[in-house]
Amino acid sequence: MKNEPVTRRSGLFPKGTIWVLLLVSVVALCIALVGISWRAADLARDDLRSETIKKATIEAQVLVEKIARALDLGIPLDKITGFDDLIVGMQDGDPDLLFGAILTSDGQVLFSGGLEPAAFEKSLSLSQDDQQKNRFILTRLPLKMGDGALEAGDIRLGSLVIGHDRRALMRPLIDNLFDIGVILLIALALSFELMLLVLTVNVTMPVRVASRVLANIHARKFTLLHGQSTRDDIGQFMGGINAVVANTAQKAGIIPQPAREVRLVGVRMLAFMFVLAEELARPIMPAYFSDLTAHTMGGQLGAGIVMAVHLLMIAIAMPLCSLIQGKTGPLRMYLIGACLATVGLFGAASAIGFWDLVIWRALSGLGYATTFVACQSYVLDATTEKNRSQGTAMMVSGIMLADICGPAIGGIIAGYFGASLTFFMGGFVAVFATGLAFFLMDSQVGLRGDMAPALPTRAAFGALLRNRRLQVLMVFAAIPAKLILSAFLYYLVPVLMLQNGATIAEIGRVIMLYGMVALLSGWGVARWTDRKQQEMRAVGIGGVITAIGLVMAGIFPAGPVIAVAVGMLGLSQATSIPAQVSLSLKLSRTFTEKHGTGPVLAVLRLAERFGGASGPLIAAMLVHYFGPEKAILYLGCGAVICILCFELFIGRSPVDKDIADKAGVKQ
Repeated sequence: MKNEPVTRRSGLFPKGTIWVLLLVSVVALCIALVGISWRAADLARDDLRSETIKKATIEAQVLVEKIARALDLGIPLDKITGFDDLIVGMQDGDPDLLFGAILTSDGQVLFSGGLEPAAFEKSLSLSQDDQQKNRFILTRLPLKMGDGALEAGDIRLGSLVIGHDRRALMRPLIDNLFDIGVILLIALALSFELMLLVLTVNVTMPVRVASRVLANIHARKFTLLHGQSTRDDIGQFMGGINAVVANTAQKAGIIPQPAREVRLVGVRMLAFMFVLAEELARPIMPAYFSDLTAHTMGGQLGAGIVMAVHLLMIAIAMPLCSLIQGKTGPLRMYLIGACLATVGLFGAASAIGFWDLVIWRALSGLGYATTFVACQSYVLDATTEKNRSQGTAMMVSGIMLADICGPAIGGIIAGYFGASLTFFMGGFVAVFATGLAFFLMDSQVGLRGDMAPALPTRAAFGALLRNRRLQVLMVFAAIPAKLILSAFLYYLVPVLMLQNGATIAEIGRVIMLYGMVALLSGWGVARWTDRKQQEMRAVGIGGVITAIGLVMAGIFPAGPVIAVAVGMLGLSQATSIPAQVSLSLKLSRTFTEKHGTGPVLAVLRLAERFGGASGPLIAAMLVHYFGPEKAILYLGCGAVICILCFELFIGRSPVDKDIADKAGVKQ
């Protein structure tokens, strides 16, 4: 009997009783939650309807009193003007008010405001049982003075009717559901980060090292010991294996070396912690700084100066820290930066005026720059060209998660406990990050001491700056990426959405899409980049996605299109930013072999900070002259030009290896 080939079935869901039970539990939980939510929505809708009727009654009484006063003064009914303007003025304070109308005793509309009579006349004739199907919530008050109805000439006035939007009953519920969803996503993201850290450190890494040790034993080499110490079953099992390897190696005259893996996932958590410490106070910074500086510099001007000093310190400190990272080491640099950030945040929480606030925010900026460079240098030293984009994406994902969680959590803390306590909470997070660094960072990674590459000479640094491909990368990719991020996401999106009537909560949810998309797509894109070794192509793809999203939002500046453009920006940044780091080091390989990665990253970060700082200024000028819609369109056209120039010049520019080699000889 011939052996028939076994065909493997692939279903939509995994097989097994545990998966069936899990699926049934999830479905039952979802059904229960939907039922509870629906009942809660009905109860809340009834309460909101009663509150809306109370508010409408008060508004109608105000209108009745104004009409009665006009008639008491002897003004003829047909001479009364401004009813429509009165309704429009009331709509400014109550956007849910759609119309108001004065009716005669037989139901004829005399005056109306807000909507044309044809839009609501049919609703006025509906019976009480049919009111639930009406798109308006109607409130009627009789027009009476004393015991009789108001009369104006031959016309007997009947009532005043105002109509509110029935959909307004669901709007607060929908907003609350969105807020609950945001909190749920944040909780899930934080849970995922903790589970990723725990499982990677305690399971994945020990198993990988165990596989290497067992493969080494299978090859009869006995040169590796399991050095990823754990106290669980894996650690106990590999402890026995280590004893066997040590005895065998001693008999063979071999000295085995402990095998370990760098805790690269720890940098993700540390990057998340130091950015979270700063982002907690992000929602209340302008108002808090304005209050503290109002007596010295004027509120808005003082707040702007304080925020500018913080950004300026980051721009100055980041390149300098990149130059000395080899001698200091990532762990020591991170500890220094976290301590500076802690002092700065605690100082900002207790600041009493303009000058001490400037000093504390400058310290926070210095700490932010130092910890950022420490995490990045740790990633670069712990990875190779084969996995560098993945390592960078892991760090960037931690930063993106902090950008999502920080403002949301900080806004809740500030709303309940005040702005000062929000800065104190950021300081406590920085303290916790300082202690966590001892466990998550390997002290030997990146620490070269006297073996660190020498600082580049003027000729070598000039050769680096004359690298044509590096110039193209910075001018047409690195600078535009940060410029568009700060101009579009942080400036133009809030301005345009406020102009279109969006609330602050809605703007916050749209901006969060950037971090969510970047967080979800960053790891997969980085794996593709490392597997294909196509960093240049990833930068180009990211630029194309950015250009398409901006042009689309500029042509169709509606809310859903803006949200899609924000998500596309998150995808493009997740595609391009990690690849830019790897590509800059590849394009400067001759230089980095002699002087390390620090100077190259210093130049790249300085260019990025220049783009980020100039973005809001360019956006403000475009809005001033052309409006927010045209500003987005012109920014998209600029993105198109930049990506075309990048693709055109990056392949035509020489690598400039000869210039770099000559500079190295002159040292």
